[in-house]
Amino acid sequence: MDLFSIDGIAIKNPSSFDIEFYTLTKATRVASGDMVMEYVANKRKFVFGYEAIEARELDVIVDILWQQLATTKQCFHALIYTYNGIQKTATIYSGAIPAQLHNAQHSSWVWKGVSFNLIEK
Repeated sequence: MDLFSIDGIAIKNPSSFDIEFYTLTKATRVASGDMVMEYVANKRKFVFGYEAIEARELDVIVDILWQQLATTKQCFHALIYTYNGIQKTATIYSGAIPAQLHNAQHSSWVWKGVSFNLIEK
């Protein structure tokens, strides 16, 4: 069962999936030295990790988040994910996508240690 899709395209379920919830604020110090803060928004960061992933599966992710960017100029994507059994959506952009080559001896390469963040707009 596919639990994740980006722009309507199913991606391989990750080995690990974490969500970071954080609050954006605008902060500054006033003349007295006190910190004043203004609430901006609540945001999420989705952390995907793959212990191992075949090149064709990684290529799907890279194509959506990185390769197509040069022609589409679309920096934001629609993430659909399952949270506590409920399908949720978020508009996201991608951080870096590092990968370490694990095996290149077969017709399909295998990558390890792949992890990337999808950050809410």
